[in-house]
Amino acid sequence: MFDNACKPHTWLESRVYMLLRYHGMELPEQIDLKKLCSCYRIELQTICGRSRTHTHPMKENHYVIAVDQSLDPLSMRVKIAHEFGHLVLHEGVQPKSSDLMIDWQEAQANHFAEHLLMPFFMFAPLISKLTLYNAPQYLSSVFLVPEALAKKRFDRFLNRLYLSGYTHLLEGGSGCQS
Repeated sequence: MFDNACKPHTWLESRVYMLLRYHGMELPEQIDLKKLCSCYRIELQTICGRSRTHTHPMKENHYVIAVDQSLDPLSMRVKIAHEFGHLVLHEGVQPKSSDLMIDWQEAQANHFAEHLLMPFFMFAPLISKLTLYNAPQYLSSVFLVPEALAKKRFDRFLNRLYLSGYTHLLEGGSGCQS
């Protein structure tokens, strides 16, 4: 029903959706970051300090995502997805890059994480359960992300619905009610 709103609108979004589908991840509960990391020879570690990626110190063609252990589990999940994005897209942040290039890479890794953790193609079956009031909390619990990220993604999804002509849903029709 929401084909135009759920289909990818950018190159990055289409690539992330292809990655998810390639690994058989069609439902929110199937988004398994540990499985993805394992498939791409990435070891997860917790550290005391700033999260980052680097090549594995002992295994050739392997990488490490080191995540700050002080993060709550949902924020840690977002950070792992962000760092995974760096490895898939950039092989980490290149330290000799200009500030502008680093900012671009950070923004791209953030978008990668959002598409990976909350793909719009998984929203359609959930729409009937959402209201403008409960959506962020409900989506946060379904996709296992912080509520602020769920709100941001839901707002973007509402914008897509509006641009795709589903204005009746935003005016109190079925699903996405106020």
